[in-house]
Amino acid sequence: MKRLVFALALALATPACARHFVPQTPQGFVDMGEGYPDGEYRATTADGVVIGIRNVDNEPRGELSFWAKSLENRMREMGGYALLDKRQVTNRAGADDAGKTGIQLRFGHDEGKTPHLYWVTLFVTPKRIFILEAGGPKPEMERQAAQIQWSIQNFLPK
Repeated sequence: MKRLVFALALALATPACARHFVPQTPQGFVDMGEGYPDGEYRATTADGVVIGIRNVDNEPRGELSFWAKSLENRMREMGGYALLDKRQVTNRAGADDAGKTGIQLRFGHDEGKTPHLYWVTLFVTPKRIFILEAGGPKPEMERQAAQIQWSIQNFLPK
């Protein structure tokens, strides 16, 4: 998966230096370990599907709808990605916790003649924006869809 420099609308956000979340590595994925900048989490399959999680400060402060629309606009305009689907998702934060409900944007684009899927899930709290990314060749993303959704449902912002 090509790494998008996800500076898009979140370019305004100041990176957070610590990992303010508990990731869950799904079955069939391998945690790539420490060593990524700013506490970023990465896991991959042998067939090229990658999951990434990071957090940035919610500064300037915006709500989930603002950041989701900013991301959608940026991906279409600058990334050449087509929005395929948008859906509401939840994680395992407590029912009253900020950031339990998020938005998942599913994009598609071709790399050469190979179709790829790229999913970005956003959870927003007053202090942080959590960005959960998954991407890879379309057949592999479709094969791993349940595992990717499991990792999102079991994600825990701190």
